[in-house]
Amino acid sequence: MFWRRWRTRLVDSDIYSKETQMKNMKRSREKASRESGQSLPMPEQRKRLLIERTFTQHEFDRISLGLIAHEMEDKWFVFAEDMQVNFHRSWTGHCIYQIRLEKRDEEYAVAEAWVNRDQEQYRNNDDDYDIALLFFLIDNFLLGKNTPFPLRGDLPENLPKGIYQHNVSGTAHPEIKTKKK
Repeated sequence: MFWRRWRTRLVDSDIYSKETQMKNMKRSREKASRESGQSLPMPEQRKRLLIERTFTQHEFDRISLGLIAHEMEDKWFVFAEDMQVNFHRSWTGHCIYQIRLEKRDEEYAVAEAWVNRDQEQYRNNDDDYDIALLFFLIDNFLLGKNTPFPLRGDLPENLPKGIYQHNVSGTAHPEIKTKKK
């Protein structure tokens, strides 16, 4: 019964999708800090991700604001300190991703990216999926874009559409499947 209600709400309702998008656009753009939410340190069990991506000054300014979780549906808390951006699960405070940016000419480049590999805090171990999810979080939550949500390639075929996305991001964006690793 629970899954049917969420499936109806997430998939069959264009209104919910539009409401979610409007809510995301109207979110407070106050600058997030470490004190704005729970933030545990990145554990020693972590892995470096190989990412090549740059941002304009305008994009850097938006990323630097971070994201404060205000509601139960807000699954992520993001803040920047100096040139490091920290992505935490809002309910647990677990640090899942970190990126360090550096200024290169007129742009800001990802110099380092890390993902949590402590299986008690974060169970995924697919680097390609983590890169896709990290880009989704940056694009949609920090830059205000509307890009599809990446689905892991190993999800069960019978999983109702929208359930995994809502669990991970609290959103109802279109979805694209990533390759199984």
